[in-house]
Amino acid sequence: MNITSNGGADFASLAGRFRAAGAHGAAVRKASTKTIKSILSRITDEQKAEIMAWQTGGVSGRGGVRRQRFTEAKAKRVKATKGRTQRARATHSLRSYIRGAIKTRITYAGRKLGARILVDPAALPPSQRQLPKHVDNPRGWRHPVWSNRSRWVRQTGTPYFSRPIERRREQVAREVQAEVDKVMRALQ
Repeated sequence: MNITSNGGADFASLAGRFRAAGAHGAAVRKASTKTIKSILSRITDEQKAEIMAWQTGGVSGRGGVRRQRFTEAKAKRVKATKGRTQRARATHSLRSYIRGAIKTRITYAGRKLGARILVDPAALPPSQRQLPKHVDNPRGWRHPVWSNRSRWVRQTGTPYFSRPIERRREQVAREVQAEVDKVMRALQ
């Protein structure tokens, strides 16, 4: 999602005004960036909640049975180690990786100036960097069942990323524009 004011012209002129104002400009820039990020956080919080509530449209049958056996065996191993010191292992799901990869970026110069919400692929494991766009698509994607390349299934997605943007786009754009206008007046 990109939110720019006046095609980005205001963000571009802000960069020059921040530099011209010196130390005061740096403080104003920091404060305005924090304010814009808090405005965008309403959308990112909704996106994070929606991705964590996503019910995977997975496969039933042999793949589900294998997963169930794996989970049961893991529970037995944990039960067997009771009483001994056990290091907790972090288990991450695709949902939790995507939740951590949802970021906001505010740029006052360059090609991508403006306020953006994105899923940062660098925050995902290499094998999952293409998945966030598929998870947002109701058509979903195909993948092998537990790395068994002879058995493929289709997994459905849900619009976790675009739905909150559509709901709040106009309101957030107005608030970001108001913040930019306020900063422009302060730096005159």
